[in-house]
Amino acid sequence: MLQLLKNFAITKYCFLNSFPKILVRSSILNSSNIRRVTTSCTNTNIVDPSTLEFTKRNETILKDLPKYYPSLSEFVCTDVSKCPSILSPEDFHNQYKDIKQDLSNEIVQVGGRIKKIRFSGKKMAFIQLIGGLNNTTLQIILNYRIINEHKSVAIETFHDYLHHFIKPGDYIMLKGFPGLSQREKTLSLKSIELPSFLSIRQLPLPPQLNDKAKIKTNRVVQYLINRTGDRFLPDNDIILLRSKVYRIIRDYLNDKKFIEVETPILNGNSNGANAKPFITKLNALSSDKLNNQVNLELRIAPELWLKRLIIGGYERVYELGKVFRNESVDSTHNPEFTTLETYGSFMTMEDLILLSEQLFRKIIMAVNTDTSIELRNILSVNNWKFKRVEFIPTLSKELNVPLQELRERIESLESKDLEIQKNSIKYLETFLPSSNCSSSSPQQVLDKLCGEYIEKKYCNDLHPAIIYHHPKIMSPLAKNNYKDNNLTSKRFEIFIRGKEFLNAYEEENCPQEQLTKFINQQLQKTKYGDLESLKVDLFYVEAMKWGMPPTGGLGLGIDRLLMLLSGSKRIEEVLSFGTVDDVLRQ
Repeated sequence: MLQLLKNFAITKYCFLNSFPKILVRSSILNSSNIRRVTTSCTNTNIVDPSTLEFTKRNETILKDLPKYYPSLSEFVCTDVSKCPSILSPEDFHNQYKDIKQDLSNEIVQVGGRIKKIRFSGKKMAFIQLIGGLNNTTLQIILNYRIINEHKSVAIETFHDYLHHFIKPGDYIMLKGFPGLSQREKTLSLKSIELPSFLSIRQLPLPPQLNDKAKIKTNRVVQYLINRTGDRFLPDNDIILLRSKVYRIIRDYLNDKKFIEVETPILNGNSNGANAKPFITKLNALSSDKLNNQVNLELRIAPELWLKRLIIGGYERVYELGKVFRNESVDSTHNPEFTTLETYGSFMTMEDLILLSEQLFRKIIMAVNTDTSIELRNILSVNNWKFKRVEFIPTLSKELNVPLQELRERIESLESKDLEIQKNSIKYLETFLPSSNCSSSSPQQVLDKLCGEYIEKKYCNDLHPAIIYHHPKIMSPLAKNNYKDNNLTSKRFEIFIRGKEFLNAYEEENCPQEQLTKFINQQLQKTKYGDLESLKVDLFYVEAMKWGMPPTGGLGLGIDRLLMLLSGSKRIEEVLSFGTVDDVLRQ
């Protein structure tokens, strides 16, 4: 096992050899085999001196690991008056930000990570300690005179400990009193003891990490560099930005009397979206006497489960969580991603549009990124309203086909005569570029036409655009638009810069109509090989017979929203450890 770990260390060293400061598994590699590591790489550059410094320190650490990785309980006791709790730098600032003088009789403990160390002569050191949600920085003053008064320490010990052993990146605990620096009157902790280790860093951190390939496989290193850098801003930290967006969404929906719920991730018939599911096996339940494993699928959408809760009497529900689709990995897609889905009884399509506009407004007003500021400027001059583009009239205009003729063509896509269907598909495909003109189902050809003639022309800028009243054949879970002779649906999508962010509609609440739409979806699969057609969910249809109120629902892609807000070009940039192929390499 030790040899395996050493080999891993060598591999990691070689991969990161181009860093200005080299990362080495120095808890495993000691000074006796550093030379062997360097010759194991094709690049035989001399090892950075900082690596040797860490290696030498690690030899000391290995001799007494409990000293450098103690239990926090050693520094905390139940009697707070005798043993104060450990404050973070953020807590310290909040508690003592208004002091006007040193509080030498008030002893506190502070814990955090060392960002920087600087020295003023042999008897004075200053540590920048960071900690708390927003990486608050606290100045620690280590004055040999003060420390020696409280606990006798030789000057050589003070100097060697701070100059040669303690390093940036170490987690330490300090005991001292709140005070102000002599010149700048900066809030500081004036330590009465040498720092105690809570956790020690065994690897030297490179000052920057710009190579995208290395970032993908070293997210921990990337986070450390970003969070300890001088230019750290909370809204530029994707982990904090995601957390903030979640909080805004939850606060907004809770204020609107929605309740947050959880629905099954594993089920026997994943449905609710046009997508291919992941299939797995369950050992605990057998489907027959031969103990065959039961097939399960990861959910592709929580929609039908959430609508079951609506049927069960919970009038406003939402879920913020993961969905899984066994599909491609590219710049905007990952098989595992996060969505928001909300469903409310007695909500019309116009109610859903208003809900969407207000939710976007809440988010972009609370987040301070370049894109959110630009969005504020655009929407504020448009009365916070999104652009609207109606599907069939706009397509008629762009194809230069009379509106009535196009309506008849779209209506014929639902004909029971297969030849009539195929003739209309062939006609509509003549408007598509040859590269996008492969054999299509009715809903696929309409989706391609929408992408080519509506999305590209009307949805490419930062002003959010609503495409609404999709043909009902594209919307098997949506209510028909009775004002349009049931040709279209009460559905809309929101696009920004050519990307879909939100899909919403009034829900079909008639069980017989829903069953017919499910069956038509399966006919699409049989006739045209459309693998993304919805499955028939008889359990859901049966549940609808208990009475489903008029309902409106929407789904919002959280990862794409974060890409927009952060200005990210690729989805892996907003995922904590990248897309699934990146995860497999970490």
